[in-house]
Amino acid sequence: GYQHLDPYLISADAERWHDETSNFHMPVGEITVTLDDVSCLLHLPFRGRLLDHIPITKIEDIDLMVRLLGSDPADADTEVTKTK
Repeated sequence: GYQHLDPYLISADAERWHDETSNFHMPVGEITVTLDDVSCLLHLPFRGRLLDHIPITKIEDIDLMVRLLGSDPADADTEVTKTK
């Protein structure tokens, strides 16, 4: 678990996050958190390919949106049709 995380520290970090640049703006300057930083800080080993783009069918797309995101099937069909 992550019981050692301080909620006040998380809140302070969130206030310094800028979506436009995906950086933290600190008094000493901008800080970019890399995947290597996350691996070191959380002791998570990242191995192999992080993204594996396997083609899936329209029906599989819709099923994933409904099951994982809770989308309405008709809305998922519209979105999948629009983005393909």
